[in-house]
Formats: sequence, C-alpha cells, structure tokens
Amino acid sequence: MQLSESYLIGVDGGGTKTCCVIGDSTGRIIGTVIGRGTNIKSTKPEKVRVQIFELLNELLKQYGIKKEQVFGIFIGTAGGDRDTDKKTWYDWMKSYFSPHLCRIQVTNDALPALVSGTFSLNGLVVIAGTGSIAYLVQDNGVRTTRSGGWGYLLGDDGSGYHIGNESLRYATKYYDQHGGLSRNERLTQVILQTFNLQNAGEIIPAVYEHENPRTAIASLAMSVLDLAEQKYQPAVEIVQQAAKGLVELLTAIFYKEKDAKTLPVVLCGGLFSNDFFFATFEEAMQKFDNKLYVPSLPPVVGSYLNALISEDIVLTPELRKEVIRSWAKVMDEHNR
Repeated sequence: MQLSESYLIGVDGGGTKTCCVIGDSTGRIIGTVIGRGTNIKSTKPEKVRVQIFELLNELLKQYGIKKEQVFGIFIGTAGGDRDTDKKTWYDWMKSYFSPHLCRIQVTNDALPALVSGTFSLNGLVVIAGTGSIAYLVQDNGVRTTRSGGWGYLLGDDGSGYHIGNESLRYATKYYDQHGGLSRNERLTQVILQTFNLQNAGEIIPAVYEHENPRTAIASLAMSVLDLAEQKYQPAVEIVQQAAKGLVELLTAIFYKEKDAKTLPVVLCGGLFSNDFFFATFEEAMQKFDNKLYVPSLPPVVGSYLNALISEDIVLTPELRKEVIRSWAKVMDEHNR
C-alpha cells in the first residue's frame, strides 16, 4: 500500500548480494528486496546492469510504486567512489529512470555502512564482507580517507575472500607436503565438501573455471570460522591473520589522521556477525582506544539515510525513531 506520492531508494551493492530499500521523506521504510552481487570489478558490467534493473523492477512492482514517483536514489557499492565506476552507475540509473528526473548519488559502500551506525557523515567504518575496506569520514562527508578496498587481486586483507583464499592455499600446501589429503585434516575436508569435490586435483577447475571465482572463494569463509570456533588451529591462525589485516588498514588511517585514534569504529560486513571473528578482531585492536560498534541497522538502510541527507532532510531524533521502527516492521513482514 502506498504511503506517499514520492519515494527514495537506497541500494547496498556488495560482492555477494545486493539489497534495496524504498521509503518516503519522513523516514518511513516501506519495503526491501535482495538480489545477487553487483560489484562490477568481479562480475561483468552488463550482467550487473541487468541484475540491478531486475532488482529495481521487483522493488517497485512489489510495493506498487511507479518510477516517476521516485525522486532520489542513493547507491553504495564497491568502487563507487572511483570516477569511472561512478559514471557507469550514473548512466545506468539515468537510463533506468528516464525520462523522469531522479537525483542519483553513487558512492563507496563504506559510507552507507558508516551512516547506518552513526546517523551522521562523520566517523570510522571497517567493512569485512566478500571484500574489505577501512574508511574515515570527516566534516559531514566533505573529507574522506580510505585504506584498503583494492580488490581481491591487490588487497582485500581481512575479508571473506582473504580467509577463503588462505584456506585454499593451506590445502594445496598440505597436499604438496603429504601427497594427499587426510580425513583427519579438517580444513581441507571442509573445502572439498563446500565445492562438492572428490579429491584435491578437482580444486583447480572448481576455482579457475567458476563463473565468479572471487565469490566462490569467499564462500569458504564461514566454514573456516566454524572450524576456528572449534579451536582447530589452522583455521584459528587464518582468522587471526585476517583480523590483523583489518587492524593494519585502520593503522594506515591513524598514521595519516591522528585524531582518528579517538573515534568509535563502526563494524560492518558478514564476518563481524560471527562472534569468534568479532572477538578476534577486538583482541587485535587492544592497543588502540577506539570503541567498536556493530550497528543494529544494515548498510542498505544507511544508503536510504544518505538519500534523505542528499535531499537536505534533517535526521531528527523523531525521524531516526521512525526509520528504526519501520525497518523492524519491514523485517518482521519479510521474515514471515
């Protein structure tokens, strides 16, 4: 049921999944849809374009809203602060909403993650999902400092991809040293089970011939975390290495921006939902005084909040309460 004549859309485009929400200018979130990942550095851009158009079509159709009723869309996606990627997304959205004029905002996925935790454009955020990045935002979004976010070939330290890749490297080294895979070696057995393989020789085609090897490798992360929670030492060491990698991203920002050492750090991404990973990261951060904060709202709601901010709508205490209330209602209905 429509609640207004004009709406705003927030998009959180990750490497594994993409979330969209739609709401009005009062902070009332109406609904949400979830689809496949939309990182144009790990999936062919034309495929991403088709996927995001399908997702937006589903969102509008499901809640009975027309394109011309949408007056703003805010997209947070990996690489969204790079000029080339930003233009690609802008051109797509302009084409999608044409001839209707819709304000289009595209930025890095770290900014919505920050706003989902702080309701402001100031602070530190660390994302550890399929990929990873650390981001400092100051002066209400005017000044930004980033660390990481170089992608799976050049960086992504502490990410799901990092953990999955390190587990594969462990398995291949184990095979080279022992001439086979023992059933007592639990990490390599988890890899075979995840990819539905019979032997180590099948790992190469399973990874290299996969449609999206980055996502496939990252899918191993949660299984590695499960083993780490069971105190299986090879998995524990991989997780500790990942946490250290994220701390190093923050350390690079602290080196450039001394005041950042006093700011709370918003933690987002699927890895931080795992208690063992959070505790490992927390332990690795002990030498710093920053408070760690896992927001109750997801980054996609941060994108919606950014859409409101882009329209000069003040995030008053009343509006914040409405966002939290309406999001809880949407999730309750979504999970029935």
